[in-house]
Amino acid sequence: MSVTDQKAALREVLIRARPAVGPSDQAYDFMAEAVRALMPSGGCRLAAYLPIRRELDPLPMAERLDPYPIALPRTPQTPGPLDFRLWSPGQPLDEGRFKTREPAVDAPTLADERILMLLPLVGFDSRRYRLGYGGGFYDRSLAQFRERGQAVIAVGLAYDEQHWPDPLPIEATDERLHGVITPTAVYGPGQND
Repeated sequence: MSVTDQKAALREVLIRARPAVGPSDQAYDFMAEAVRALMPSGGCRLAAYLPIRRELDPLPMAERLDPYPIALPRTPQTPGPLDFRLWSPGQPLDEGRFKTREPAVDAPTLADERILMLLPLVGFDSRRYRLGYGGGFYDRSLAQFRERGQAVIAVGLAYDEQHWPDPLPIEATDERLHGVITPTAVYGPGQND
């Protein structure tokens, strides 16, 4: 079975594994503190996403960290990196390519600054590789930030049920995350490296 076919089969299993109910307030407190611990001294811009398909919602964590405005992605019409724009609660959102909610096209762009990026995922393994939906948008975005020399800490957000016990099939373009945060655990450097 090809890597593409393996990933497609895993996506089906892991999307179904997402719980119907989101994390408790106590779990969001835990996750917010885990995010705060990863923030570099001197500050950084928080980049996140607006959830679809029962993804873990990062906004309750963002509210606890009070980082507004945050950077949210706009999905390009053709495969490529995401276009991150600044957004604060109450500002308008457009409907994106995959029925996502995105900042308005005229929202300010993300400046050349340090970023702590919270990424959605379908699944992850103990090596901190993520399985996404297969479009490669986040992998291309992380690669673009790094090519420009922009400091980015990439952290996946997931439910505990999305942890895959075996190594995920990976390709050369798959970016390894700095960490993954779940409602009960933090997977970071030094674990199964």
